[in-house]
Amino acid sequence: MAGPARIAPQSLLPLEQYQQQRAQHRVDAIAHRRQRSLALGPAMWLQFEDEASVRYQIQEMLLAERIVALDAVQHTIEHYEHLLGDGRQWRATLFIGVPEAARRARELPMLSEAAHHLYLGCGARPRIVAEANEDLADRHRGRPSAVHFLRFALPPALRDALSAGEGAVLGCAHPAYAWQRPLPLPLLHSLCADLHPGMPQ
Repeated sequence: MAGPARIAPQSLLPLEQYQQQRAQHRVDAIAHRRQRSLALGPAMWLQFEDEASVRYQIQEMLLAERIVALDAVQHTIEHYEHLLGDGRQWRATLFIGVPEAARRARELPMLSEAAHHLYLGCGARPRIVAEANEDLADRHRGRPSAVHFLRFALPPALRDALSAGEGAVLGCAHPAYAWQRPLPLPLLHSLCADLHPGMPQ
């Protein structure tokens, strides 16, 4: 079974070179992330990750922490690798934003629970419910968070349908946050480029 795409330490820019080019990298990263982002309702924002977005996060962390030792660089890569897909799934970072402090304290527990009810729909097929924070099991459920990590595992027939041009919707089935919206075509096209149709589950 194929694993996620890997980022080799040797493929990353040295700190000095990255720092010199950082302004342009930031402009490119913002444009790329905007293309792969989606708001769901008033409080949720999904950033669908890929090799380019993960590479940018790694480079920023290496620069911020002045990390140059090869073992430390590899450790940083491994910290972010869970955001990489393998052609059979979409991975996304979910951000929950409620600006008012009192309202945030009141609503964040519900919104954190709603993160476990996000789904992808495509036609009459069964919904694909995202796996949230799978590396934490259920330990996080008693500790509401504004950031969650999602995995949408897509079976071969669904990958084939999406790659053939079928539309899809993103939604939340939690009764207190029952929002749904179609995936815009530019986002869907970008996400379909991540898929490998026909690859076994």
